[in-house]
Amino acid sequence: MIQDDYVIESIPESAWQVSRRSFIKRLAGGIAAGGALVYGTSASASAEAPQDLETAVSGTDPGDERYWHAVRSQFLLRDNLALMNAANLCPSPYPVMESVFKYTRDLDYDASFQNRAKYGRIREETREKMARLLGAHPDEIALVRNTSEANNAVSTGFHLGAGDEVLLSDLNHPSNRHAWQVKARRFGFKINYVSVPLIPRNEDEILDAFDRAYTPATKVMSFTHVSNTTGLTMPAKRLCAAARERGVFSLVDGAQSFGALKIDLADMGCDAYSGSAHKWFMGPKEVGVLFVRKDSQDAVWPAIVSAGWRDEVEESARKYEVLGQRDDAALTATGRGVDFHEKIGPARVEARMRQVATAIKEGLSGLPGVVLSTSMEPALSAGVVIFKPGELDPRKVFAKLYETYHIAGAGMGPNVRLSPHVYNTLDEADRAVTAVAEMLRDGV
Repeated sequence: MIQDDYVIESIPESAWQVSRRSFIKRLAGGIAAGGALVYGTSASASAEAPQDLETAVSGTDPGDERYWHAVRSQFLLRDNLALMNAANLCPSPYPVMESVFKYTRDLDYDASFQNRAKYGRIREETREKMARLLGAHPDEIALVRNTSEANNAVSTGFHLGAGDEVLLSDLNHPSNRHAWQVKARRFGFKINYVSVPLIPRNEDEILDAFDRAYTPATKVMSFTHVSNTTGLTMPAKRLCAAARERGVFSLVDGAQSFGALKIDLADMGCDAYSGSAHKWFMGPKEVGVLFVRKDSQDAVWPAIVSAGWRDEVEESARKYEVLGQRDDAALTATGRGVDFHEKIGPARVEARMRQVATAIKEGLSGLPGVVLSTSMEPALSAGVVIFKPGELDPRKVFAKLYETYHIAGAGMGPNVRLSPHVYNTLDEADRAVTAVAEMLRDGV
């Protein structure tokens, strides 16, 4: 496993007596005793822990499918499960999962102020890692709880009133749409919506739609980077540049791009960016990231102020994370998540995710009656694949994919969504296409 490089001077061995091997044995026994917890014949939990990532992939080229089977071995995924639901929730690799367990045990073993003092330093180390991963300065990174909280920090903290306008994409996630609507009713500002074509011909078509929607009263522009409902990837850098030229604050909802795409926020040029660790980042639950550019922080007040507020906090994005008691174990494990991404390489993570998603799209596009809502163009798509399964009931297709074929996706109204990640194989992509083809043949 990836070794913990933090100096944890005050966790005695007695606080961490459950080794990885004994933990997995106990987990496997629990699954066996309570079989209703998992579907299928067996789970992948075994008495033997996997090799660390470096050893597992040693001597294997990323172009070789064996490399990605080795990456998959870093996850506690049950046998034969093709989990393609990264747009909703990802499993964590062993280094992250075990870090959560380890530090939770430490906190429960000794919840004193003295023992917990180290977590302030660890949080700063995690912030530095996250800043490095995202191409930002540590003072621009707030470690919050999820994308929704990050989006709301901006929609609540940015001062708007009667006569002001906010420009939103009609593909925005509810946390970046409904939240603005509620605040518009309260404070009297107006919301304008940009209608984006389902499958645009090119980026210019999207840019033109936004350009036509701006008015002199527009103060904020926000869009979801990768749509969870169509899979459309927006030209973030160009949209943010257009907003900056007009003096408009830009918020990019990165729920479906953080951990999936190689992100460089300095290059993207947005004023704010949000993300959740539990999705494509494959991190711990209830940890998120909010980036606010240094020269834009004065425009966004903190939405929550609690114990821990100090004047110096106000001089950085840390002012957005003074949220009261946090899960220090999860925050610590977030640093392990950055390590995992960097050991594979963010560009390689993106390339693999695109490879598997493209294989699924190409396979589905050849099936009679299947209608893709996601562009085949790399510039306009990422890892979210949305399709209508012909005349079949999408709810039945979604259910049978899991119950019969052991493929976990999502139902999206009249559509089905598959969102694969680095723990998926090309064989699983073929399985998904074959499953849909058989259901079309059999009428489900």
